[in-house]
Amino acid sequence: MYFSENEQYDVPDHVVQPDLSVVCSNHQISKNGCQGAPSLIIEVLSPSTALKDFNEKFNLYQKYGVNEYWIVDPGNQTVHVYTLEEGSYQNRHLYTEQETIQSVLYPELEVPLQHLFRLSSHDINI
Repeated sequence: MYFSENEQYDVPDHVVQPDLSVVCSNHQISKNGCQGAPSLIIEVLSPSTALKDFNEKFNLYQKYGVNEYWIVDPGNQTVHVYTLEEGSYQNRHLYTEQETIQSVLYPELEVPLQHLFRLSSHDINI
């Protein structure tokens, strides 16, 4: 994913690789990746990425207009959901294990956390 101050993506200002992203605009997709802000980004915390996801990426995604940002914390079995309002992440919701996440951008997207954190590798069919 490429972010650029002046939309010159051949020399981007920032390059990131989120765990999951939703891009709804075909014109953002190139052979090299996504240019500009996707609608939704989901990052899954690990001990080595937690600080970067909560600080660096949070500020970067906010600055470049990612409308919805989820931070999944498997250690605490929580999900932080941030939605962009008037250029900043003003709306924050912390979902816990017994709750169901409902996307602000995509109301039909619901994720029950009680199932999410109980999955193991043999439960996932790819």
